[in-house]
Parts: sequence; structure tokens; C-alpha cells
Amino acid sequence: SSFATAMASLPRIERTPSTDTADEPAHSSAEQAYAALTAELQTSGFDVVAPLRAGWYNDYIRELGLSTDSTAYLQASGERHASGEEAPFALAPLPDFGRSGDALAILVGNSRAMWPAFLRWLKAQKDPDALSDPVDTFAAEAICGAVGRFAAVSAAAAGRKAAVAHDSFWASDMTPARLVDMNRAARVAGVCYFSDAMFLSVHPTFGAWVAFRAVVVLDLPASHLRGPPAPLPPLLSDDEAAAAKAAFDEALRASAAEELRVDGMPRHLAHKWAAMRDCVRRGREHRYGARQSEYHYTKDRSLLAAELAGLEAEEGKQRSGR
Repeated sequence: SSFATAMASLPRIERTPSTDTADEPAHSSAEQAYAALTAELQTSGFDVVAPLRAGWYNDYIRELGLSTDSTAYLQASGERHASGEEAPFALAPLPDFGRSGDALAILVGNSRAMWPAFLRWLKAQKDPDALSDPVDTFAAEAICGAVGRFAAVSAAAAGRKAAVAHDSFWASDMTPARLVDMNRAARVAGVCYFSDAMFLSVHPTFGAWVAFRAVVVLDLPASHLRGPPAPLPPLLSDDEAAAAKAAFDEALRASAAEELRVDGMPRHLAHKWAAMRDCVRRGREHRYGARQSEYHYTKDRSLLAAELAGLEAEEGKQRSGR
């Protein structure tokens, strides 16, 4: 898959529980390490970050009895990355490193803030065209790097010799054993309101203009989080919800009439899916730019080329002092 290719050059992530018996890091040190993690992620545009217990997500999907055929599930959510599985499968629970659900998980996502950071990174690549999925590669590099440093600092604070074991689950990885419902992880973490009817997450600040990239589970306790937060109330009016559902149904109908590819959808369909998000008034000032929005759905490389040309022209003006 394109995701597997993008990840091939990255270091493997340790998934074995730590056997170190040293004390866990002091609460203040853990807070400092987490603050440093969120700050580093934010510099790369990943400004939607939230902790949760692995058990919150596991209990929720178990309660819902979520079992789905991957292709139908993804088509309903407007995504195009299918795992190719033909038989229904149950969503796998997140690992908890033997902590009975009390392992720390971190949800990582972004608003439109990721786009400028991504474009700067892309411009610095020697051969951008060789990247099978530039956004996935950028996200993996930024998140893996930040989490790796967080794991090392957390281990040092606890007196461990090895970095804290962790496992990263990516929104672009649709294999049955690794598929995580990012929208519902965001719901149980108290990050977004989630509409089951439209597979639509609405953030209190960014509205519908958010994307989730990963859930990382670490061999660290999450007992300080106490109970799961109360679900957010609907963050859109009844009229907005009705309009969004009509737009969702239209986008789904139009998508069913097309032969869709794993690597993106036609532009006219992208506009239909974006129209659903546009029905939500909250956060409209944080709407993705036109090219970012279209690329999110179409994966059209010409959009990236246009963005890079614009970035180069802007930098040229700055160099000339205009």
C-alpha cells in the first residue's frame, strides 16, 4: 500500500512491554514531558493532541459492538483507503501493555495549521515526487520523532534504561489488525462531537476542519486521567445537521456511481464531501484553503506543485525585500 511504502524508511516502533521495574516518572516530570511533546507537535502543525486511557477506547468499541466490512465502512466515512478485506471484521482493541486498560494513549491530529509546515517540509525534500504519500510521510516523521523523544524523556524520568515501549496506529493504515476508529477515539477523549449518521467530527474551535493522524499507546500509566470525559454535546444546530446529512447522502450517492481509486477521488466528488463540512458554521474561519481541501480528498499532485510554486514565489519576494 502507499502507506506501507511511505513508512518503509522509518525506524520500527518498539511494541514489547518494558521489563524495567523502576518507579514511574514523578507527576511533575510527566507533565513537563507531555507539555514538551505537545509543543513539538504543534511546531509541525499537529495542534489537536489529547491524552486518553487505552481502556476508554476499548470499552467504547466493545460497547458498540463495532464490526464492519472495511470497504463499506470507509466509503461511508468519505475515505478512500481500503484494506481489501472482503469479510467483516471486528475492530481490534488498543494494546495496554498488561496495564488492564490503564495505558496512556495520545490522539494526534491537526487543523489547517499542518499545511504550511507540511509545505515547508515538502519543499526541503530532495525528490518530492518519489514520495508515495507526502502527507503520510510528513506526519509519520514528525509524530514518530516527537513521540520517540517523549518516550526517552519519560524513561529517564522513571529511571528506566530503555525508552518507554510504545505502539503507533495510523489513520492511513487500514489493515484489520491495525485499524483504529480515529473519530471515536476523539469522541471518548472529549476532543470532538461525533455524528454517527454522517461520520463527522466537530471540534469546539475548528469545527469540521480537523483531521486525525495517529493514536499512540505508551507503556505508561494513565490513572491520573481519572474517568473518561463526558461526551461533547452536538456542536451544530438541528438545521446544520439536517443540511449536513443531506450533503452527506448526496456525496455518498455520487460516490457509489463512480469507480473510486485507493489513491484519491475525482475533484467533483471532493467538492461534495467538503460541502458536508461547510454546513457546520462553527469553526468556518479555520476552513482549509482550497488546495489543502482538494488534496485531502483527491491526492492530486498538481495541487502540491502549485502550492510549492506559490511558496517559492513568496520567498523570492521576501529575499528581494519587496
